[in-house]
Amino acid sequence: MNLALALAAVFAAATVSSPGPQASPTEAPLREIGRVRATTPQCKTLAAHASAAVDQEQQGDRRVVLTLISFRTDEFDKSVIAKSHSTTDLRHEYVAMRAGAVAGLAEMKAFRESIKEVTDETQRADLEKFADALAGALERQKKLAEELGRYIAWLDSQEWMSDQQRDDAQHWHMQNLTNSVGKDSNGQLVQIFHNPFGDYNNQPETFNHAARRAGDEFELRAAPISGDEDAAAKRIEPAFKGC
Repeated sequence: MNLALALAAVFAAATVSSPGPQASPTEAPLREIGRVRATTPQCKTLAAHASAAVDQEQQGDRRVVLTLISFRTDEFDKSVIAKSHSTTDLRHEYVAMRAGAVAGLAEMKAFRESIKEVTDETQRADLEKFADALAGALERQKKLAEELGRYIAWLDSQEWMSDQQRDDAQHWHMQNLTNSVGKDSNGQLVQIFHNPFGDYNNQPETFNHAARRAGDEFELRAAPISGDEDAAAKRIEPAFKGC
């Protein structure tokens, strides 16, 4: 992501204990935003809180990717043990993603408190816009983690399928793959509820099918995070031009 590199450039002279992670070589290059030296104690405090928050946000992005990998590659149907292990993988990502978002939001709260000491009204307004965008990304990550937690709770509540039940579910899934309605075991038409995070109205499907659909939905729900990140990156230079 570009945001961490942007902060690294802006706060080049600031003493920051935990700088943001570097973007991978495959990511698009950052637009040139210039270099601003944070020379005052006030600016160094702002830089430290902002960089710590960005670090947590970037870690959250990686957790999103790892969660998608689990959804799309883990074998939930292989055995009871495999289902348990795959669910544990998701639970680890949930815990880390939510904890990181909460920690990042705490840094942004401290950042906003420091903004109150800025006397220049224009700079203070620009700093607040930056904070709004970065906090928005962290809030989205926190909400996404909580949605993942609900999916895990749903997954934990599902009983293990016998081979016959799984075959029946596979057959039902293939018969109704592209339809908005399907047939139940008695041949009655029923509405198909496509809620990958768990809904008791869902017709039977295998755990793998549910996980793959959940991955698709999870990716859609994560997409708006990048918009907040881009907005925050664009607001760094005007926010810290007074430093």
